[in-house]
Parts: sequence; C-alpha cells; structure tokens
Amino acid sequence: MADPYAADPLGAELDPGPWAHAAIHESFADAKLASSRWKAHGFRIAPDVLARLKNRVNADRRHTGNTHLAIGHYMDAALRHMPHEVSQLVSMAEDFSARQLWNSEKTQPSTYRVGEKAYELASGLKIVLQEADYGRRGTHVVSAGVQAFLDVLDAQGPLARPVGRRR
Repeated sequence: MADPYAADPLGAELDPGPWAHAAIHESFADAKLASSRWKAHGFRIAPDVLARLKNRVNADRRHTGNTHLAIGHYMDAALRHMPHEVSQLVSMAEDFSARQLWNSEKTQPSTYRVGEKAYELASGLKIVLQEADYGRRGTHVVSAGVQAFLDVLDAQGPLARPVGRRR
C-alpha cells in the first residue's frame, strides 16, 4: 500500500521537512489557545498501537521537556492528516487488519480530547464506513492511521521544541 501520509488529504505533496512534528506542535498550540473547541471522543485503538503511541508521547515529553504533551494531541494530528477518501481509509484498514490477523488482544475504549477537524472525522467515521459497506471496522481505520503517523514521526526523529519568539 502507498504511504497514506505521502500527500495531504487534499492531494498536495507535503513538505519533506518534519511536517509530522509541525502537526504535533499545531495540535498542542490549538489545544492550549482554543481549548473550548476541543471535544472528548471515544476511541478504540489496537493495543500494540496504543502502547507504541504512549511510548512516543513519553519519549517526546522527555526530549522536549514539555510534560503537557498528551495522547489527544497525537490523535488530533494523526486524524487531521489521514486521507479523506473512504477508499484510502478502507485500504489502510485492510492492510492493517491483514498484519493484525493473529493478534487476539482486545481493544479497550479510551476517550481523548481532539480538535474540531479530528472530532468531525472521528464522529462521522462510523456512518462513512457503513455507507462504504465497511461497517464495524473503525478501530482498524483509526489504528492504521495512528500507526502510519507514528511511522512518519519515527522517521523524522525525536520531537524538538518549536523555536519560540521572545520580545
């Protein structure tokens, strides 16, 4: 399968720079500056992907010194950068499912706060997938998207603090 993060959802090529890092910084800033627009949403994520996500968040907290980084920031960034085409989401999920075929660990529901765009995608995912005759597989779609985002983050290396402006 092609890398779902090779282009943005609108089809434009992404800057080869650390765009995934920028996505985390944008999510963090939005959560702090526009927290009233962030909403809680329930997610089920494959246990191995969730463990990897938690490890990445903790590593980035240590590396940046920002103890306020949260799983929700990473979920928001991953969801905002997932493909918008249902066929691409289904393809990602099918590839993920094939790799997880023998994994029998059960998912547990978790709730994370995400921004407006991510919330819109997550809250409409069930209906979109049912319309595509791919219902009851949202866990695979979300897990595949988070895993792909983590792959990009890992390729881009440790998260750095954004350069701030001081007056």
